[in-house]
Amino acid sequence: MRYQPSPEMLSGRREPLFNRMPGVVVLMTALIVAVSSVQLLSQSGIFFDPALANWMFDAGAIAGGPEFEGVYRPLGNFAPLVLHVFLHGGIFHLAMNMMALVAFGPPVAVALGIDMKGAFAFLLFFAGCAIAGALFQIGWSNFTGQSELAIGASSALSGFLPAIGWLRGGLKGAVRTSMPWVLINVAIAVVGEFLASIIGIRLAWAAHIGGVAGGLVLFPLMLAVFNVRLWRLVKRIQ
Repeated sequence: MRYQPSPEMLSGRREPLFNRMPGVVVLMTALIVAVSSVQLLSQSGIFFDPALANWMFDAGAIAGGPEFEGVYRPLGNFAPLVLHVFLHGGIFHLAMNMMALVAFGPPVAVALGIDMKGAFAFLLFFAGCAIAGALFQIGWSNFTGQSELAIGASSALSGFLPAIGWLRGGLKGAVRTSMPWVLINVAIAVVGEFLASIIGIRLAWAAHIGGVAGGLVLFPLMLAVFNVRLWRLVKRIQ
């Protein structure tokens, strides 16, 4: 399922980017950039007290493993499952994730609907993928006994890959679209210690795979609830 080109596009006239960008994608991008900017400025001691960044990590970062068992959570234990998407490890990390959101967000948002109901569905799907990614990350940390923190929107964004695959080729399309990213993260898991020694950070590969799993399962359910007509079309191409 692809976008239908507008008359302006067919005529060769240029359109402003955000005229065609779903409002919910713009809103989500702006919100993540704003919160992450406050976090990063706080960490550097510019404009904000570094204590604010510490509080944001306490409230929003994914934390798994024995070292973080019973750690203080000012907004409760559930909040980090979603709020970790608003925190990032640096400008490059933030920019990469926002580029992915702007690239992959529109087809998902349009499929779920461009009205208020569709915007709510998009946010619900985004949160669902984030929660799935966080649970995978926490589960892996607890299983291995290795204490780790994880932040970033890539957990939720990983769920957009199977969503786009569903639109283009049903379940087979979702698996085909997601598989390269899954394999990349499996490779990261295998060489994780080596990568960490080179780039200085650990990549939350388990959260990425969890996000893919969340998107694979949740997106058809979201379509069935919020866009029944499109879901019927998608089922025909499975």
